[in-house]
Amino acid sequence: MFEFKMTINGKPMTETNIKNELEIDMFETVIEVIKETVESAISKDEALKIKIDVIGTDIEALSLDIIGPDDIVNKIKAALDD
Repeated sequence: MFEFKMTINGKPMTETNIKNELEIDMFETVIEVIKETVESAISKDEALKIKIDVIGTDIEALSLDIIGPDDIVNKIKAALDD
């Protein structure tokens, strides 16, 4: 599994920082969508080599920073663009 981190409005989204059910649902949905897309695009071995940072000012304005070998990053970006 790849490493995943989300920061909203400068606040890391961790279990201890998430205050309400809406934030929990949004966080879990974003993770699930990204996870499904990544897992369909690369192998499990490749997934171990990447890190994905999700950064934004709110849940509707997010960007992804995908860190890892260029060939794997390009596969993920192509899958996300579909």
